[in-house]
Amino acid sequence: METKPGYYNKWKKNRKIKLFLHAIIFFFCMLIFSNGKAQQSISVSASDRPLSDVLQEISNHSSIRFAYDAVSFNSIHATFSFRNVSLEHFLEHLRDHYKVDSKPIDGTWLLMMQKSSGIRKEEDNKPPSSIFHGYVYDKQTGENIIYCNLATEGNKGGMTNELGYFSFSVSKTDSVRVLVSHLGYQRIDTVVSVNEQVIFSLKPLAVMVESVRVIHREKDVLQASPRPEKIGFNPLKASSMPRIASDDLGNALLLIPGIEFYQGGLSGLSIRGSEPTDNLVLFDGIPVLETSHLLGNMSVLNAKFVQQAFVSRGGFDVTYGGRVSGLIELNGKSGKNYKPYLDLSANLLNTNVLANLPVTEKFSVTAAWRRSFIDSWQNFLFFRLIDDVISSEENPVTSSIIPVIKFQDVNAKLSFHPIESFNIDFNILYGTDEQNRDFELLQTRDFYRNESMKSKSLGLSFNLNWQSNPHWFHSFSSGYSTLEKNVTDETGELQTVTEIIENPGKGQGKGKGLARTREKTYLRETHDIDNGFNQVNEFRMTWRSQYKKGIFTNDAGAGLTANRYTYDFFASRFYDVLQIDSISSSNKLNLLNFFVQQVIEPKHSMRYRWGIRGSFNSDNSEMYWQPRGGIEFSPEKYLKLYFLSGMYYQFLSGIRRFDSEGHYSRLWSLPDNDGLGVVSGSHYILGGKFEKNGWYLDLEAYFKNTKGKRNLFAEYTQQNEKQIVSYALRESKERRRGIDLFIQKKHLIFNHMAGYSVSSAEEQMIGFLGEEWFPGYNDRTHRLKLTEMIKWKKWTVTGSWQYSTGLPVYRYVPDQQVDGFSRSGNFSQVNVALVKSFINEYFYFSTGASLLNVFNRQNIVEVNYLRFSSDTGSMTVRSDISALGITPVFFMNIKF
Repeated sequence: METKPGYYNKWKKNRKIKLFLHAIIFFFCMLIFSNGKAQQSISVSASDRPLSDVLQEISNHSSIRFAYDAVSFNSIHATFSFRNVSLEHFLEHLRDHYKVDSKPIDGTWLLMMQKSSGIRKEEDNKPPSSIFHGYVYDKQTGENIIYCNLATEGNKGGMTNELGYFSFSVSKTDSVRVLVSHLGYQRIDTVVSVNEQVIFSLKPLAVMVESVRVIHREKDVLQASPRPEKIGFNPLKASSMPRIASDDLGNALLLIPGIEFYQGGLSGLSIRGSEPTDNLVLFDGIPVLETSHLLGNMSVLNAKFVQQAFVSRGGFDVTYGGRVSGLIELNGKSGKNYKPYLDLSANLLNTNVLANLPVTEKFSVTAAWRRSFIDSWQNFLFFRLIDDVISSEENPVTSSIIPVIKFQDVNAKLSFHPIESFNIDFNILYGTDEQNRDFELLQTRDFYRNESMKSKSLGLSFNLNWQSNPHWFHSFSSGYSTLEKNVTDETGELQTVTEIIENPGKGQGKGKGLARTREKTYLRETHDIDNGFNQVNEFRMTWRSQYKKGIFTNDAGAGLTANRYTYDFFASRFYDVLQIDSISSSNKLNLLNFFVQQVIEPKHSMRYRWGIRGSFNSDNSEMYWQPRGGIEFSPEKYLKLYFLSGMYYQFLSGIRRFDSEGHYSRLWSLPDNDGLGVVSGSHYILGGKFEKNGWYLDLEAYFKNTKGKRNLFAEYTQQNEKQIVSYALRESKERRRGIDLFIQKKHLIFNHMAGYSVSSAEEQMIGFLGEEWFPGYNDRTHRLKLTEMIKWKKWTVTGSWQYSTGLPVYRYVPDQQVDGFSRSGNFSQVNVALVKSFINEYFYFSTGASLLNVFNRQNIVEVNYLRFSSDTGSMTVRSDISALGITPVFFMNIKF
């Protein structure tokens, strides 16, 4: 088309009009473009919904209009999930998977069924079996749901992997009925096509509005995992459990029988009587080396950042190694969300901030920061923590905590998810802890003891998950963790000093005219100082590939584990004949790991697992084989019986150092170059799980043995008329046996839970107590915990009663034998919690209170022997550390 010269010249002369018209045209073009982009982007999720309803939902949220036969499209049940996809991509999906053609007419898309084929027609030559596959997501946040259980008729089924992907064989058919269930989500019972990839989006129970009629009441606290050795825990319910901090996951895990939380100097999570250092705790692939804050009153695990939590009390498979007791897997929030959100919470100990930012459709960032403020705000909970020592009448010991109690945790995840079958994330875990505890011994002469601890930890990990096709899954994980810990124990005398101050007011202001005053103070005269420094590094890298076809699931992988530790201890005895009490040690270890495993399901009621893990020590060319296996039998779909067994090796271990005064502490250590100090363990577990009609029953009998751990014992020697302390390594053995039972019944608004453990934890050490077997540090024969949770509308009330037999009490004195043991009093504590929630379309707000130790019992959680020194020598006094007395705590949480 050509423009007339006269008209063109006339328009050219009027440049103001030209510029104005160009601006108007540009503005409308941008407006049309932006509207077009907004309107043509589709985000929709459907799970066995009529296609007509889905199309109506899209029209309601955009300017896109469809025309179709409502009766025909109502019979098409659609299952898919799209996030910000183009209209063209959506229409192509309808054409390829539902045989629906499309044609634009005057701004409306006409949708028609293809005449040549039905809705979901298979080819004539279909195989004798079909592969049913797809993904399971959180409907609210878009997070992958791992270890989600899917079951079809005939007791067939499977579970999702780290990408939320599932695949398993089903009989030749057009469609299949499937039940999809996972802890804390409303389950789906639907019929879907098996000839296409299926996407299920589960709705969290916590966000269900009250007007919705719930047909199935789910177990929203604990649930069995499809893997028999694991139990799933819902982190969202952490705030409903009565405990000292609403965002602490560690104390909430105590609901599981066999899980305990050590308090005092050797604090941390214990599984079936083991040392906390004997358990593998993985937070997004980061090995967590320290699990406690605040003298063992809370853990480093921030429940706000945890998306899913799984606990194995033993019998885990060959894909995990390096620890001989239990396994805790934590998966942080990945940030796969449709919109950003901010979560703020606070209690009497700390504040907690969680933020999520989906930068693009394929990239997201999530971070959480938790910081204590009890060092700055000495509220009544602070003073409850001070009074925690019970002393005997002849030795009146008092305890206080110097107001330097600081801790913080930082969690962050950067997630890149370009497609559903591929995901990369980078994770950070950082934490610091600083605490002091003071003791005073009031006698004719007054003494003091101060115990100070500072620690810092840093963890990094990189994870890659790739589902290359329905049969092959690949994953790569590398995690690094470092821990630095300084411990200083100082003892001495309290000297009373009375100071006379002349005219303190100096004739002005307050105190004017006062000639003198008296001020009574205490001067600390130090006699002994014990310093300890421990640094440990752990690096783990693993590549794993899994191939599934027919009745076989094959796993194979290889990786590297690198460890390093340094330990230094030095004791200064200012007024003693003891000249030297020190030790310094360091070492490193590199292991090459590989494993193969096969799972066979010849029948849907039977499942066999066998595998072997090898660890090769490149420093001394030693190979450590670890065969593991199990068998499962499900006579009914609601009942599972199993037997698990295996061998486990641990190289980086927590050992105990007994100093010249009989006081002991824990430190990380590695075997020597000859391989002495490698810990080996064996697990034998017989159990069963039952789930039906709101009932969940978990019963396990176990027997675990470990040997090879070497502890440090101080010994006196003479050298050139000086008394010198040297340390000897003495090997120890442990045996744990017991029965753990958990029963849960969920009906109406009630959730009844009961956990009971009967167990025995014994140890034997060379050169210790006549080398007889003696009760372990955390040997409590009986443990019972009853929990009742009531949820009515937006109120949640939880009450719990915990009872256990007393702790063993013994004292080690160098070069002496001690016969017999005593036990502390039985532990009994009642706690209650009340939580109220408020929900609307813009924010979620909850607040609550816990009342701990309702009957104010003095429960002993640690028995220790404290050394007090003076210029004439030293003395040792028993101190009993008690749990908190009756204590109310509060919290509030708001999420935008």
